[in-house]
Formats: sequence, C-alpha cells, structure tokens
Amino acid sequence: MNLAENISNRLTEVLTNELDYDEDKKEIIAYAIETALLSVLGALLIMLLGYAFNALIPALIAAIFGGSLRRVSGGAHFNTPLKCLTTSSIIYALIGVLTKKLVSYDLTNQSIQIFPLLVSFLLVAFLAPVDSESKPIHSSSLKVKLKISSMVFVIISFVIILFIDNKLLSVSAVLGVFYQSITLLPTFNRKGGEYGL
Repeated sequence: MNLAENISNRLTEVLTNELDYDEDKKEIIAYAIETALLSVLGALLIMLLGYAFNALIPALIAAIFGGSLRRVSGGAHFNTPLKCLTTSSIIYALIGVLTKKLVSYDLTNQSIQIFPLLVSFLLVAFLAPVDSESKPIHSSSLKVKLKISSMVFVIISFVIILFIDNKLLSVSAVLGVFYQSITLLPTFNRKGGEYGL
C-alpha cells in the first residue's frame, strides 16, 4: 500500500466514522482523497524541480497544458501513482529547462511550433483516448467524446500560440501538449507494462 493510499484510507475512516456509509461510498471518498493528495504532491514536486532548475514558470505552463490534455486523452502509466508522478514531474521540469534554452537561442518561430502540434493532433486523432487496465473505458460514446475533446484541446493550444505573443508561454504549451501526446503511443501502453511517461 502506498503512502497516499494509506493517508486517504485513514482520512476516509475519520471523515466517515460518524456516518453510516457502505464500503462503496467509502471507497469513492478514499479514491477522491488519494487523487487530490497526488495532484497536490505532483504540483509541489513540479514547482520544486522547476525552481531548482531555474525553470519554474515554463515547467508549470507545460504541466498545465500537458495535464489538461491528459485528462481527456489518457496515456501511459507506471504501475504505481508515485512512480508516474515522480517521472512526470521530472520530465515537466526538464521541458521547462528546454523551453528556456529554445527561447534564449531564438528557436521559437511559429512554423517550428506548428509541427509538434500537428503531430500531437494526429496522435490524439488516431490514438486517444488511451485507457489503462485499472481504469478501462467501456462506453463507446464516452470514447468518442474524449477523442473529440482531445482534438479540440490541441486546436485550442494551436490558436493560443498563434495569438499570444509570449515565446515562453507558447513554447512551454507546445512542448507540454507534445509530451502528453507521445504518451499515447502503443509502445508506452502495452498491457501489463510498466511505463510512466
């Protein structure tokens, strides 16, 4: 049992001690608490690593865009949430560093940024949503909605980089979306595999 799961189970017991909840309701509450704890921990870790690498703002922007796309597209997972969280936090911090380098060398024109977004659009159009063994998507209508949402998100990201005149923001957003779309590739989503991109 991981630490976040242990904490969420204890908090659930404290919160539901006086209530007459069945095990299903308790499980839902424990899952919500664990998800919230992991989200907060992930955000703090990205901020810490981004700050340590002197790339806090681009790391956060990349994480916001990549994380938002992940909500609708799915993607690769490690076999524990903590491994996935740690790996993703490190990658977003490194994306922040890469963004600063690209901006400092002026390798940020829109035509260069359009290519990764085009690749991202094609990846989500063909591969999204990617579910996991622990969270399979059974509904075909939900799959269609998630695919359309993923495609719309990439288009919105494209519009943002067209109209925002901030190189740091646009490059961070593009790299965050591109990284997340790469996690949809089948090589990172083999059944029973252990990946965390």
